[in-house]
Amino acid sequence: LVVDGVSVAPSSPYTFSNVQTNHTIRATFAIDTYTITASAGAHGSITPNGATSVTAGGTQAITFSASANWHVDSLYVDGVSVTPSSPYTFSNVLANHSISVTFAIDTYTITAGAGAHGSITPNGATSVGAEGTQAFAFSAAPNWHVDSLYVDGVSATPSSPYTFTNVLANHTIQVTFAINVYTLTASAGAHGSIAPNGVTNVNAGGSQAYTIAAVAQYHVDDVLVDGVSVGRVAAYTFSNVTASHTIAASFAANPAVPAIGSLATMETVTGNDNDGTVKILVTWTPVAAGSTVQVYHAGYGNYPEYDDAPNAGFVPALPSYPPSAPWVLTSVTGSGQTDEPATRDVYYFVAFVTDSFGTVSAVSNLSNGSLNYHLGDVTNNTTPGQGDNQVNIYDVSLLGAHYGLSGVALAPFAYLDVGPTSTRKSDGRPRTDDVLDFEDLVIFAINYNTVSAPQSASHPVHVAAVTDEMRLTVPGTFTEQGTLTARLDWQGTGAVQALSAKLSWDPAVVRIASSAPGELSDDLGALLLSSRPGVIDIARMGAQGGGLMGEGLLANVTFVRVGPGDPRIELASVDARDAANGHVAVPFRNVSTPLIPAVTSFSRIAPNPFRSNAALSFGLAKGGAVDLAVYSVDGRLVRRLVRGTREAGMYQVAWDGRDDDGSQVSAGVYYARLVTPQGRFNRSLVYLK
Repeated sequence: LVVDGVSVAPSSPYTFSNVQTNHTIRATFAIDTYTITASAGAHGSITPNGATSVTAGGTQAITFSASANWHVDSLYVDGVSVTPSSPYTFSNVLANHSISVTFAIDTYTITAGAGAHGSITPNGATSVGAEGTQAFAFSAAPNWHVDSLYVDGVSATPSSPYTFTNVLANHTIQVTFAINVYTLTASAGAHGSIAPNGVTNVNAGGSQAYTIAAVAQYHVDDVLVDGVSVGRVAAYTFSNVTASHTIAASFAANPAVPAIGSLATMETVTGNDNDGTVKILVTWTPVAAGSTVQVYHAGYGNYPEYDDAPNAGFVPALPSYPPSAPWVLTSVTGSGQTDEPATRDVYYFVAFVTDSFGTVSAVSNLSNGSLNYHLGDVTNNTTPGQGDNQVNIYDVSLLGAHYGLSGVALAPFAYLDVGPTSTRKSDGRPRTDDVLDFEDLVIFAINYNTVSAPQSASHPVHVAAVTDEMRLTVPGTFTEQGTLTARLDWQGTGAVQALSAKLSWDPAVVRIASSAPGELSDDLGALLLSSRPGVIDIARMGAQGGGLMGEGLLANVTFVRVGPGDPRIELASVDARDAANGHVAVPFRNVSTPLIPAVTSFSRIAPNPFRSNAALSFGLAKGGAVDLAVYSVDGRLVRRLVRGTREAGMYQVAWDGRDDDGSQVSAGVYYARLVTPQGRFNRSLVYLK
């Protein structure tokens, strides 16, 4: 703007004021221009850089680029972020502008991964600047190790850490792990084996069992694990293996195993139940420590008639190991234990010793045969032939009911035939002779009350005599009834448990009518039986109280005259036995003179109670008037048996249960009264129907 030829600031409007002269004003015009200011950050450039003038409506292109390994990070135009695309063009410029560009370094991703049982650090995706460095550390879990390392899919040496340098691209790194494996090396010396043998691979933390066995006649001598002895073991297990190991077995010959030579058995008397069989005690001398014992039993067979054909039993032969039938393994493993076979028999035992190496000895000695029941235990009070481990009055009564049977007649009662025995004692095997006689009575007597409490305590006590002797006294005259009662008198030390007295006589003159125990037998609780006429078997029942002890009448034997003449009654023999069934020599003598008692007495009545006849015995120390009668309990005379004068001596009369009229009296209790010059005597008696 030029006013009056002078350039002035072009301000519109321009006002001339107080005009007093001519003026000139000339305005000239020029196109507008604008400035574009460009700038670039580090690691790149922008062109043109700095301020660039652009005429109004003009166009200006701005180019920019990053340095190597860098890239455009941001582009701002007039302070506003725009998409960084080069070139950037300003078109129809009508204002000033600014443009600035920044750059960022290029980055790459390294992706890391680890398999199970280990780790890698850093894990997953990691960004790394161009030309940068990145290290990766990896490690395995305990008992595991690095198995493989792959970088960009290519196997690499698995060394930790692994470092990426001058990174100019994306990468991958992958590590895998494997469990540690250890070697177990096994070996066995001669005469044995170890399984598995040789080298065995075992994963860390795993286990491996070894079985060690010697050949026959050898044993494991030692086992070394990593050179250290673990003893004579037959098995060894490596557990939680975390290192390699060695195991070595050696073997040695087995020593000889001594056989038991002192095996013994014995039936037990006490501590048994009531099932009819008893325990057998088994003993032997000690064996070596660590050894075990097996005990077998076998029966003789053919109970109760052990020796009778065609099925006679026999002593079993010594077996080899392992025994076969008839040998049966028992539960006995220690000396002093008992065995109780369920079937009645005589049992033999053998034993084998097995040492700590498994070597079996030769067979032991064959034990003595032992009964598993008590001889004489023949009833349980209910069933004949079924025992209850007691020998008592019920058993003896069963014997007495069949005493004297023999042969075929004895067959249903063969279990009563217990004597004689193989040892002559009550624990021996019955040598069955098919007759029930004194041999059987002795065994019953010895075992009487073996288990149950003795029953002899209630009997009178007799003082033992100095010697044992038996005497038979035979009256010189017969009674008015034609009878004659012989006395068997005894003096005893107690050594004799039982005896069998055999009488002889002239059968053309007399016959035996009856026999009955005397007062001494009653006092001692002795049993009198007769297997056949003229044989008087007497036994004190039970060995606990001693035998036939003291002095007195043991038995009466009544004869009946059948013809004229001298009866010639004599004691022919005496077979005496002790508590072990051994023979005892007993002297005996016969007295044929009339017996005159020292005192007048009314002896026992036998049998009492009675059913048919009762024998009433009395002795007169002096002759004189005698009255013997039977009365009822109310004092009524029932029967007069003797009335008159009698000489001194022994007498016996019988009452048949009839009154003076010959009528049978009623069953009940009666009294016999003997009146003599020396006094009155009364005895009660019971009549049964």
